[in-house]
Amino acid sequence: INMFHLNESEMSLVENSSSSFYKILKNCLNIKDEPIMIISDYGEGENNLALMLAYGYHYAARKKSLSSQLLIQDVKKGFMQADSHVIKGVTSLPKNSIVIVSVSNKLGKFGEVKSFRKFCNERGHRFLSASGLGDAQNGKFPIFMEAMNINYKRMQKQGENIKKQFDKAREIQVITDIGTNLKVNVEGMEAISNAGEYLLPGKGGNMPAGEVYIAPKGMNGVNGVVVLDGSIRHYAGSKLLKYLLKLEIKEGRIVGMSGPEANILEETFEKFEARAKYPERVRLIGELGIGINPGAVLIGLALMDEKVDGTAHIGVGSNSWFGGSIKTIFHGDMTFKNPTFYIDGKKLNM
Repeated sequence: INMFHLNESEMSLVENSSSSFYKILKNCLNIKDEPIMIISDYGEGENNLALMLAYGYHYAARKKSLSSQLLIQDVKKGFMQADSHVIKGVTSLPKNSIVIVSVSNKLGKFGEVKSFRKFCNERGHRFLSASGLGDAQNGKFPIFMEAMNINYKRMQKQGENIKKQFDKAREIQVITDIGTNLKVNVEGMEAISNAGEYLLPGKGGNMPAGEVYIAPKGMNGVNGVVVLDGSIRHYAGSKLLKYLLKLEIKEGRIVGMSGPEANILEETFEKFEARAKYPERVRLIGELGIGINPGAVLIGLALMDEKVDGTAHIGVGSNSWFGGSIKTIFHGDMTFKNPTFYIDGKKLNM
């Protein structure tokens, strides 16, 4: 690892968390002696949390005499190619290996390979992924460790329980005291519990883990109002909201927005619509999710915020990679606090 990008106190902070990183490898991936490929980037200034986390996995694996490689590239945006040494490293991995991605923005494309998840799925790689970390300063490292150092068995049990109820639902309604009242048609759709259980070949997900989410049926089965008071994903990253942001949703689409920060979302949608092949899909609601991670806290980083226990989120835009029918270049998670969920009129049993 290039020592110039982490100072001594950051290095020792990471190394002192070695047992927590190994626990993740053991509990979430059931690591034996498979080759591990870890991909990160250099971050920018005080924001190289991605590299700290990547180094943590690498250090923990090496300490246990596991075969681990850490590849570092420049920071990438979604439409860019990954660096050639990263593409070469990942594509030459033997089948059923382990891949860990910890990046400030995106991983970048692998030449012709369309999707990282699909690639891992086809090659039987188990994986962990954390992207968009560039919004968090290095000082957030302990907060991330807390969100990852949790009782996975308990969270998996809760995730499975919620997933079962979502799977059977025809309609899910979510309401909050500050004005959210949203109805989502999910008939025939299957929910995903991302609770850190990535034990089978081709399986993987976010780290920190801790959400259950589902795609609406079709493109127009979402109606009502969402009042955001958590965080939003926007064109330059994520941010905590200072004010309430109200979204009006009709037949699956955001048709109105109000609040002092609405202009940030408007600008975000416009930017993506200008680049999209199907601009009319950018403002569609592609996901309804619930956070179940007891160690996660709202910090203005989508990857973490959507996992916070006691929050819900909607995903705006693409959902084709988890069973939905919306394909577009944008996917943004927007979180709100203290939701109450109803499954076909009956309160969700948590």
